[in-house]
Amino acid sequence: MGKVTQGQAVSETEISINPLSGQLVVRGANPALLTTLAAHLGGGVDLDCGECPPPVTHQGEIAASETPGLVHVAGFVHQSMVDGPGLRSVVFMQGCHLQCSTDCRNSYAHDFLKGALMTVEAVLVELLRPDLPRDGVTISGGEPLAQAEACAEVLSRLKAAGSHVVVYTGYTCEHLAHSMDSSVKRVLGLADMLVDGPYVAALSGKGIAYRGSSNQRVIDLRATRTVGELRLLHVD
Repeated sequence: MGKVTQGQAVSETEISINPLSGQLVVRGANPALLTTLAAHLGGGVDLDCGECPPPVTHQGEIAASETPGLVHVAGFVHQSMVDGPGLRSVVFMQGCHLQCSTDCRNSYAHDFLKGALMTVEAVLVELLRPDLPRDGVTISGGEPLAQAEACAEVLSRLKAAGSHVVVYTGYTCEHLAHSMDSSVKRVLGLADMLVDGPYVAALSGKGIAYRGSSNQRVIDLRATRTVGELRLLHVD
C-alpha cells in the first residue's frame, strides 16, 4: 500500500496493488489525481469506496444509544486490502465514545449524530454485492461494539452466508471477554479475527499489517476458542 499526501488541507490517499491480480485500488483521491492515473493506466471502475447509502430512517437527531433493528452506518469500502486478509468488503459503523486519539483516521465515524440508519438486511445487501469479488467482510468503525447488538446480528448473518469476518475494536480482547453483555459474547463467539486495542499515533508507522498502530493485535478468534487461550496472528 502506498500513501500519498497531497497537502495539509487534503486527506490521505491510499493506493493499493493486489500482488496476485495486479489490480490497483485508489481510495480518497481527488479528481486531478484520478485523471492523471487514468491517463497513464487507462479507465477504471467506481467501487463506491467510502460512499454511504441514503439513510433508511433519519428523523431528527440520532440518539447515542442503539436503535433496535437498525445499524448506524458511516459508510462502506469494497475491495480493501488493508482491513484484513485478501480483498474485503468493509462496513464502518458510526459512533465511538472511546476517543483514543485525535489523529484517528476514521474520525468522521466518531459522532453518534451523523451517518445513516440502515436495516440489517440493507447492510448485508451492500456487503455481499455479487458484482464485487471478496475474500471476506470486515466490520470496523467508529466502534462496532458501541452497537453490540447490531454488530452481532450483522456478524451472525454474514457467517450464515459463509463469509470470513474480521471485527475491529478499540477495546482489548481481555476487556471484552469479561463483558456481561450477551451481544459482545456473541461477537467473540462468531468472528474469525479480532483486531483489538486503541489507536496510538506515536506507535503508528509502515509495515504494520491490518493495524493502525503497533500496540494493536490481530487475534485468531477461531484458534483462541479452540485452545481456550489467546492466539495471535503474526502478519507483519
